[in-house]
Amino acid sequence: MKTNSGFEYELDKDRIVDDWELVEDLVAADGGDTAAGVRAMKAILGEKTYKALKEHVRNENGKVSSVKMQAEFLEILNQAQEETKN
Repeated sequence: MKTNSGFEYELDKDRIVDDWELVEDLVAADGGDTAAGVRAMKAILGEKTYKALKEHVRNENGKVSSVKMQAEFLEILNQAQEETKN
């Protein structure tokens, strides 16, 4: 799959289906727990894709934009939700 900014990725559906600990992290992240959000990203994307996404949003000064990282991840989550419906 691909995000609007051009980041290409593949998700292992087993990572996102029927995982209570992931649900806990997503709920905690929604409540403002940044660490839980990072755990959820890593759990869904896998370490390799997570690192690739960080590089994708890294700016010319070498910083990883938290705003862009969150936006990309939310887009990936929305795409994953659509995929699991089908």
